This record gives sequence, C-alpha cells and structure tokens, in this order.
Amino acid sequence: METLAARGVDLIFGIPGGHSLGLYDALAGQTKIRHVLGRHEQGLGFMADGYARTSGRIGVLTTTSGPAVANLACSLGQATTDTSPVLAIASTVRSNLVGKNRGGLHDLNRAEDLMRSVCRYVHSCRSVEEIPWALSDLIYRLRTGRPGGAFCEIPCDILGTVAQVEIPAPRTEQKRSPDPAAIKAATDLLAKAQRPILWIGTGATLAGAGAEVKTLAEEMGAVVIHTILGRGLLPADHPNVVMIDGATWSGVNDLVGEADVVLAVGTMFKQEDTADWKTKLGQTLIHIDLDPEEIGRSYTPAVGIVADAKLALQAILAALPQRTPAPAEWVRRGKEAEAARLASRRKQGPTDMRVLDIFRAAVPRDAITICDRCSLGYWAFRCMPAYAPRTFQYPLGYGGLGGALPQSIGAKLACPEKQVVCVIGDGGFQFTATELAVAVQEHTAVTIVLCNNRGYGAIRANQDRHFGGRRFGSDLVNPDFIKFAGAYGIPAVTADSPEQFEQALKNALNSNQLNLIELTAPLMDP
Repeated sequence: METLAARGVDLIFGIPGGHSLGLYDALAGQTKIRHVLGRHEQGLGFMADGYARTSGRIGVLTTTSGPAVANLACSLGQATTDTSPVLAIASTVRSNLVGKNRGGLHDLNRAEDLMRSVCRYVHSCRSVEEIPWALSDLIYRLRTGRPGGAFCEIPCDILGTVAQVEIPAPRTEQKRSPDPAAIKAATDLLAKAQRPILWIGTGATLAGAGAEVKTLAEEMGAVVIHTILGRGLLPADHPNVVMIDGATWSGVNDLVGEADVVLAVGTMFKQEDTADWKTKLGQTLIHIDLDPEEIGRSYTPAVGIVADAKLALQAILAALPQRTPAPAEWVRRGKEAEAARLASRRKQGPTDMRVLDIFRAAVPRDAITICDRCSLGYWAFRCMPAYAPRTFQYPLGYGGLGGALPQSIGAKLACPEKQVVCVIGDGGFQFTATELAVAVQEHTAVTIVLCNNRGYGAIRANQDRHFGGRRFGSDLVNPDFIKFAGAYGIPAVTADSPEQFEQALKNALNSNQLNLIELTAPLMDP
C-alpha cells in the first residue's frame, strides 16, 4: 500500500478473500488510498478499466486467489486490447503449493499462466522484499510502455510475512524518443504530399498529442480520420476531421485509398477500424507506434517510427519544411464522403439515427459516453461524433458484453465533475447488473440508457441475414427493469418512442443523480 501511494495511486477497487486478508488489513490501517468494494471480479476489472480510460491514470484493483483471478480474465483482456492501463494485484496459494496442483483451496496450477494470455505484463512475487520493486516496475511499464492489463501475484504466506523493506524512489518516466533518420524519411514524404491523411489512434490520445495533430493537419491541409477509440482527440466539427465507420465500407474508405501519404499515429489497425483490413492505407504509409510489434503487423509501412506519439509528432513538426497546404478540394471531398455515408445511414435507419441525434444533442460535449455492444451502442460506434478526448468508449478489441455499466462507475469515480452516460443492452446489462449496488454505495451519478429489445439483437439480425431467419438462443426472458432498478432505490422510467426518450434523457441529465432509462423504441442492427 505504501508503494502504491508513493506512485500516486489514491483509489483501489477490490473484493476481499481469505487469502488476501493481509492486503485488506493493510488497507484498513492507512488513509492514503480509498477502497471501493465491488460485487464480482469481472466488474472490478471493468471499473478499473473505466477509471483508466477516462482519466489517463492507472486503474488499480485487488482480489483473492483462484476463481477470483479467473473471473478477471475478461475485463483484463479488454483493457489489454484497448490499451488501457489496469494493474491487478492478487493473492495465490502458499509458496510451497504454487504450480503443484495438489488440490489446495483456490489452487489450479499457475494463475500467472492464465493471466499471460490476457495481460501485457505479469509478475509473480516470491518474497516480501520483492513486492515494492515488482509493483514499481509494473507501474513504470504501464506509464512508459504500451499500456494494458498488468498482473502481480503474491502468495498468501508472503502476504502474512514480516520483513524490513525499502520503498523504491519513483523512477524518471522517460518517454521513448524517435529515431532522427526515421523522422527525416517521414518528413521527406510529408513535405510533398498533396492528398495527406492523418490516421489517429488511441496512442495519440494516451500521449496527449492533440495539439500536435491539430497543427500538423492544418499546416498540411490533411484529412484527419480518428480510429474509434481515438475519436475526439480533435473535435468532430474541426474543419479537417472526417468520421469513418470503421466496420463497414463507405466512400471515406475509398478516399483513404486515394491518399498519397497516410501518417498513422498510435494504432494497431483493428478489424473494426479498417473494414476487416480491406481498407487500403494510401499509396505510402508512415506508422508511428510505441509498440515495435505493431509496426508491420497488419500493414507494411514505408517508414516505421517506434516512439511516443507526442514526441514523434513534435519531431516531425520541427523537421517539416514550410509548405503550402494541400488543395482545399482534398478536405472538401472528405467532408462530402462523410456526409454521403451519414445520409445513407439515415435512409437505412431513420428512427435509429433520430434516437442517436437526440442522444448527441442532449449529452454535453465534454460528457463521457461509455457504450456496450448493443443496438444504440452500435449506431454510436458507427455514426456518433465526439468532441473531446476520452469521451467516447466502446469495447473494440476483445468485445465482451456487460462492461459498460462497471466502466461507467469507474469513469464517474475518476471524473466526478463530468456527466457520465452508460449505453447498454438488456442482454449485456444482465452480465454485470449487480454492480448497480456499487453505484448506489459510492453515490455515482451515472445515467444508464438500457436498450431493451428482449434479446441479443445483433445475433438475431445475423440469424435473419445468414441463416434463413432461423432464430435460436437469441430471445431473452427479462426481469421488469424498472422494478429491478427500484430494488436498489434507483429512479427509472421507460421510453417507448424517440420523443419520450428525448424528454427522459434531458430530465436524467438534469437530475445529477444515478438513474436508469429503459429505451424500448425499436432499434435495428446497423
């Protein structure tokens, strides 16, 4: 606990267990770190993830051994694929039982092996003296390397042992600088570009590179396309920003293919950012990423730059010769392609887009929207503009259900001054619904928009499209969600139409309290 506090950690999500009571005794004996008691370990991981995504700080959690660690796998996997810094600290069986699989309580071989498949960094402590150094190293990696899930395992007998230890002094957090030769090669290409595109991913947000992206875009006359989780680094109404769907091909993808130079910053080119990797990233690609493994994984660049996004863009701006911006026609064509894409969506789903327009108009520009994979979430993922960094979150990589509710709780605890809205489906909600108790317990004023179509809507749509309409296993028998919310003392209303939803959402946001809107207006799968 002293090590975490020395690294600036002031909140930890947790659920105690018999093996981790030493940690809880330490928590009880200090005042520097606030504890938030969860209801299920999967929810703990999502809360820490939501805290990290929206604040930029490391989300920290602690739990006990065995099944508790396995329950974390889904949420830590989501944090890793979406590059969110989450540190999990868990107990395990006694040191002499680790890896023996002798049937001890909470024992099933090596928990760290399970975590290696869903985390970016894993460490298993074998002495008291090792603990502060291990935690310090994991935090350093999360802050200077590529973020994701990090897991620290401590045997329960070690947690119960006393030793004289040193709390390491914080290391200077040195960001990785770019190779000057790579910068020179990149600027040589950018100096001549007449159809430039900046493809902006999560890494640019993590690095705080908004000012550099804006300057470069305006100096070059470049079209700026954000990935889904990069959305909002520049506001959607900036003259150079063009919103792409990501998962579905449109004229915006055609435009990207026509670019003479694409500068991609902090992105792994996910399937749902690149229309199943069918998008051609221009004639020449420059790729900046902190993770060397991402360079060339999905697209081969002419120039690869392994560096912090902000430092790399600063170096490019310093080295780029003065140039005339690309012809205004280039950005105009991008705006026209975006408008045509959205017009097609309006024709396809007029009610759906009406509901999305209502949502975007009511929710403040700097509010945090956290979507699950659900009907309204899918439309937001494809069509909703964002106006500030870290204000639109979605389970893009691992893509599990149910994360949006606990993520929203974590987001509100991280950013209490901001409005937080959770968009979740009736199926996903029932994965993590008991975390409502945490929202009540912590007085988190989150507005929950629960889309109730009495089933797994995307699954039904796929069965209709590809399996002759033979629906099976996709319809749900649901509780009365209004009564369910009432059981927790949460105000709740039902909205059966876009008009009712508009009024309910305005009332909810103005109330400044935890509340739930059950949205039953029929929304299709886009």
